[in-house]
Amino acid sequence: MAVENIWFFCLLSLGYCGLSVQVPSASPQLSLLSTSPTDIRAMWLPLSSQLSRGAITRYRIDYRALEQVDHIYSVEVGGNETQVILRDLKPNQTYQLRIAAGTRAGFSQSSEWASHHTPNLTQVLFAPTELNVRAKMHSLHVTWQPPPNLTQITGYKLSWRELDGEELPNEEKPMINERIQQIKLRKRVKHHEVTGLAPDQLYEVKVWAFNKQTEGYPAVWKGRTEKLTRVRMTDSLPPLPPISVRARANSSTSIWLRWEKPHFSNVRIINYTIRCSPAGIRNASLVSYYTSSSQEIFLESLKPFTSYEIAVQSKGVDMSGPFSSTVEESTLPDRPSSPPLDMQLSVLDSYSVLVSWRPPLEPNGVILTYWILYTGNMSHPDHLWINLTHDGSVTSAEVQGLMSGTRYYFKMGACTEVGVGPYSPVKDVYTPPKKYGVYVYVKNLYIYVIQLYISVTFALVPLVDAFIQRDIHRIQGIQSTESNPWPCNTL
Repeated sequence: MAVENIWFFCLLSLGYCGLSVQVPSASPQLSLLSTSPTDIRAMWLPLSSQLSRGAITRYRIDYRALEQVDHIYSVEVGGNETQVILRDLKPNQTYQLRIAAGTRAGFSQSSEWASHHTPNLTQVLFAPTELNVRAKMHSLHVTWQPPPNLTQITGYKLSWRELDGEELPNEEKPMINERIQQIKLRKRVKHHEVTGLAPDQLYEVKVWAFNKQTEGYPAVWKGRTEKLTRVRMTDSLPPLPPISVRARANSSTSIWLRWEKPHFSNVRIINYTIRCSPAGIRNASLVSYYTSSSQEIFLESLKPFTSYEIAVQSKGVDMSGPFSSTVEESTLPDRPSSPPLDMQLSVLDSYSVLVSWRPPLEPNGVILTYWILYTGNMSHPDHLWINLTHDGSVTSAEVQGLMSGTRYYFKMGACTEVGVGPYSPVKDVYTPPKKYGVYVYVKNLYIYVIQLYISVTFALVPLVDAFIQRDIHRIQGIQSTESNPWPCNTL
């Protein structure tokens, strides 16, 4: 009886623990951006603990083309991700996306459909360069330089919006306020003053070029206006840049950045601006700016296994100093985000197939091995497929030992030190039945003739030997007669 009570108590405890994790009560808000005519980058901010109602384990993103609303595709990413890139889309097309957050208890209700139009393939406009924003208490002074293809643009569009909440590295991310304001500017304009803002508030500013056919990629800035208590100091030199800037990768998508105040400064530093971009990139649309009031910041939503250039700038009242020297740090590797490309199957004979491929588009690390999975029954789960591993330096392999006259299904994935990525789409191949062609017939006939020749040769050896022995005896008889021509008279 005591054992039954213990089990009953354990079941109650497990049930209570299970009820503590619930389906999220809301879904994140999507922010959509295209970095090429054939992809869409979907970004979102994590839910607060009140809305998530448990640890978020995964996100599901549904998307569809506006022309085919009945065909809905879905992708899932881990709960620590805050962005995903949808690739191989059609240029100059309108797509709809929505997102749902999931705990161990299940997914939340999906968000409303958000629309995004991919750029035209033949008329891609680059982002403006050298975006710089000087923050004041009630305004933002925005300056930029034209993109490389200046002759193709008609003008610029500038938008700004207020972000709610505090941008602290160890706390919940802020929810985005959807009050977006936007204006159009002429082609020759390279600056604009955004006024009527609130002091000490976080804002996001975007500037992009456009023409009659399409709109270009935006250059993005995020930062905070000055506090109301700040008093401008006139006739002051700009503050010196921070020193001892140190970067350390924290994961495949994040980097910790720390620095120290300059030893000497005649201006009180109120905050810092951080500039971060992939190493060697000069496109302003890939340069991100952050603001921090402390001497450290946690940079997130980065690409795995990518080297970043980071610099920090000291900011005083109504003035900014030069950026510090650039430091480089690479994010840690991760599983590949995409499968190997262009898997091709070529039949060699009735028992072997040649598999060839190209490396994945997003390896997220050094490819150590390729996994080739094949089966004769596509309904089998992955663990029942035959798995062949090959070195990460090769791009083709021969699969032997197959059965003739059989249809096989193949798929493959790439593996880094972290693990294997997604598998490629399944392709099938048919091994032909075993048949004797002209070559096989001639070969067998040749072998038969050789065997017949050998058999006849060995059969004639005794006969030839008998003839030789008979001739030897005949010669010996003749010789004995010549030595004694009258054998009867010897008596």
